[in-house]
Formats: sequence, C-alpha cells, structure tokens
Amino acid sequence: MWNPESYTTAALLLPRLLGFIYFCAIGAFLFQIRGLLGHQGILPVQDFLYQLKKRYPYKRFFYVPSLFWLNASNAALMGVILVGTILSIALMGGFYPSLCLGLLFILYLSLVAVGQEFLSFGWESFLLEITFYTFWMSLTPVPNVMMWICLNFLLFRFHIQAGAVKLQSHDRTWRDLTALSFHYQTQPLPNTEAWYVAKWPMSFHKMSTLFMFAVELIVPFGLLFGEQMRAGVGILLIALQIIIWLTGNLSYLNHLTVAFCVIAFSNTYLAFMMAPPPVHPSNAWLEGFLTVLGTALLMLQMIRLWHHFWPERHFAKCLRYFAPFHLINPFGLFAIMTTKRYEIVIEGSMDGKHWQEYLCKYKPSEITRRPRRISPYQPRLDWQMWFLPFDHFASQSWFHQFLYHILKGTPVVMQLLRYNPFPDQPPKYVRALMYDYQFSTYQQKKEKGWWWQRSLVSAYSPVMTLKDSEEEDLF
Repeated sequence: MWNPESYTTAALLLPRLLGFIYFCAIGAFLFQIRGLLGHQGILPVQDFLYQLKKRYPYKRFFYVPSLFWLNASNAALMGVILVGTILSIALMGGFYPSLCLGLLFILYLSLVAVGQEFLSFGWESFLLEITFYTFWMSLTPVPNVMMWICLNFLLFRFHIQAGAVKLQSHDRTWRDLTALSFHYQTQPLPNTEAWYVAKWPMSFHKMSTLFMFAVELIVPFGLLFGEQMRAGVGILLIALQIIIWLTGNLSYLNHLTVAFCVIAFSNTYLAFMMAPPPVHPSNAWLEGFLTVLGTALLMLQMIRLWHHFWPERHFAKCLRYFAPFHLINPFGLFAIMTTKRYEIVIEGSMDGKHWQEYLCKYKPSEITRRPRRISPYQPRLDWQMWFLPFDHFASQSWFHQFLYHILKGTPVVMQLLRYNPFPDQPPKYVRALMYDYQFSTYQQKKEKGWWWQRSLVSAYSPVMTLKDSEEEDLF
C-alpha cells in the first residue's frame, strides 16, 4: 500500500473502469430523464430550482451545486446526458483521463444535486467520492503517496461502515444471522437466481451472512499489509460483490465496487491485462500540493469513520459542509432487513367500478412474470416504488405527482411504464393498492407457472381524480 510505484497499472486501469461505470450510470438516463425530471416529468428540475431560489436566494449554489442553474430545460438535461455518455466512452478508451474524470464529476454531481428522490442512493455518492480522489491521483504518472492512501482508506472505510451499520442497527435478523433468508425476496428488484437461492436451507443463509460479515469487517484490514495479502483481500472483496450481483439488481453498485477493488492488485497481478506505464518525473510543486490536499482529505475520512462509531457534534458540523458535494460520505446499505415484501399496485378506471392495472417495467407485478436481471441498469421509477410502503401516502409527494400524470396521460411519464391500460384516453379515476408479495413454491411454479403469490393488504391511496376545473390539482 505504501509504495504506489508498484500499483501504476491499477492507477491506469481504474479511470478506464470508472468510464464503464459512468456509461451505465449516465447513459441509462437517456431513456428516463424526461419522464423523471423533465419539464413535463414527475419532479421537474425547473420547479425544484425555482423553489430553492425562493427559499435560499444566496446559498442555493452551495446547497445544490449544479450546472442546471444556468439552464434546466429538457435540451439542457439531454445535453448533459449525451456529453456525459460521450465522455464516459472516451474515459474507457484512455483519452485524457484527468480531463474526463473532472468533467464527469461535474456533470454527474449536477444531475445528483437536482435528482431529488430519483438520485438519492448511496452508490451515487460512492461514485462521486471515488471519482474525486481518482482525479487527483491521475494527475501524476505515479500516484501521489497521500492520494493513494486516501483511495485505499476509502475502500477500507466503505466496507467497514457497510458491515458496522448492520450490527449497530440492533436488527434481530442480522444478529441471529437470518437476514439473508429474507433479503432475496424482499430486496428492491429480485432476479431469477434470487427465487431459487431463497429456498436453500437456513444453514446456507447463516453461513452466507457470516461470510459477508467477515469480508466487510475483518478482511479490509489486510489492505494495510503486503502485495500478496492485498491481492487476497481484493479477491475476497470482489467475490462478495459477484455473489451479491448474482442474486440481485443493485444498480451499478456491485460493478463499481469491483472496479474500485483493482487498487488492491499490484503490477505483478495485473500484468496479464496491461503492461505498467512508463514512469516520468512529476512536478515538485504538484506533488507538494497533492500531498497537502491528500493529507487533509485523509484526516476528513478519519473524522468520518470516527464519527460513525462515536458521533460528535463538532465533527457532524464539519462534515456537513462536504455533503452537498458528496465527499466524505457515510456508507451502509440494508442496515434494517425488510422481512415482508409489500408492493404498491396502481389501477385506473373510467367508471370507478371496473379497474385495470398499470405495470412497471421491472418491479414485481404479474405473478406469472419471471424476475429479470437488469443490473447495472437502474429503472429509477421502479426502485422508488419499492420505498412507498415504508411511509404513508400523504408524505409521498413525488407519488402524488406521478398519479397526477397518470390521470393526465402525460406521454413522457407513461413511457416509464411497461403497460398502460388506457393508451387512447387517460382514466377518470386512479387508486393505489398495497399487496403482500411472496415467492411462489416449487409446486406452484411447476403446475401454474407462478413466480409470485400475492394477497391484497389494504388501499394505499384514496380513489383520486382530476378536478372538474382546469387546475392541476388532485383531491
């Protein structure tokens, strides 16, 4: 770890791998951005920025650091997506990596800052923080020592915090090692393999949970040792991500973590991929600047890790200044394991008596539809629907807007769905119901073709319609 000259191949490879991640992260919005954030979308960026400008006339640029303050039109949104996709391809090809990394950081930060509920996931912050350190590392032929340590500490901190939050939550299922027996069914978007693995013996699920805790809480300490130990750590960290990917659809998180793990492998282990780049002397002033900056960033990361275990008011205030830029982030997914799967199903009607169901593209719907593998693609609407049952309908303002667009039949929003039962004329009434979904049994799948079984729990929303006036309100 302490000799970056042995890791020049990894330093050259990491930006290219990040190019692939950005291609998945930004490119996916080509098909979603207008329906989610466009001027006729569910949460228009223009409206969001207008409200912020009224509330924070002077601090709005700090709270929401985004290029969209200059222009938030649909053309600007699509322009950012297209430029970001092109830059990601250039980065994959190794063209001007420092420039591409810097521009991609700015573009993706601009998107995340205005993305509201649809870009509020931990992997967004993780990608931005990795990119920030990788940009500074890429400025020198051999990674600056302090910047290299920062990158390694981030890999260490990400896994330690991910494991720790599960135990700190005092969730019973993590402590008795049964959490994964629920996870395969209740995760946001299960895939086919998850259906099968969920039926394996409890002993397997408990051993899997133990393996996960060992990899997240013990294995990362091996990053502090020699090349052979670090390579072993990298293999185990990658193995965990591959296992998670095989049984789930966690956007590009698993791919990003695998790409990041390349820094655990020295030139010796990466020789089969590419030869180490030639080493040229670095500018002394640049090295000095990077050393100072890297030292400051490392101290902030240590503060974040300390604050994770021993929260301190002054540390929280310090870290808050970096939150809008998604630097020095907290990490940890699935701290509380969901043991029941509730799905919100939207129905429309022309007469208030006969109802027809809208279908999302990937989330569980028909009980005969096989769960798909879509990672690293993330359908943002389907993901956000998964969170709805955790809170009351009244507090889900984005969902209110979504129902409004269903009643209006807004084309760009309807394109986010797989099936619209009212293609010619939008319904007069709409409602949302809550169902309890469970994986089917082997017998049900064999005899009836079921992948799921479901039962109605309750109404999630009241029956809603547009007012007779032309006001764009719901009652």
